[in-house]
Amino acid sequence: MTDSEEMLFEWDEWKARALAQGVPEDLAELGRRIMRDAYMQRWPEDVLSDCGWDDDGFAMLALARAKPAETRRDWERLYARHHRRPACPVETDLRRSDKAIVSAPAPLLIRPPKAEGQARQP
Repeated sequence: MTDSEEMLFEWDEWKARALAQGVPEDLAELGRRIMRDAYMQRWPEDVLSDCGWDDDGFAMLALARAKPAETRRDWERLYARHHRRPACPVETDLRRSDKAIVSAPAPLLIRPPKAEGQARQP
């Protein structure tokens, strides 16, 4: 792959189509996440049609254009019900400052060996 080529997946193409047809950015992103996570997390077969996998996302696009508020509500419910994994660290807010993954201070994580004859504290 050369530097000028970019991998596009079905969900990325769907989002580009949605934006081109006037779907708001946040709703297009929600639709993209639903398509991606339904596939990547192997959501149940009975919901895949609601996630664009039976018709290349055309029904999702039609809903998003015709009834954006209702579609957002329905997709948020669908996502909340079936989403099983935390967000990918790459996709987290990049503006967030780099914080330690572990909340405990380092001295509590690595304990120095006890000196011989040191009494054990309860």
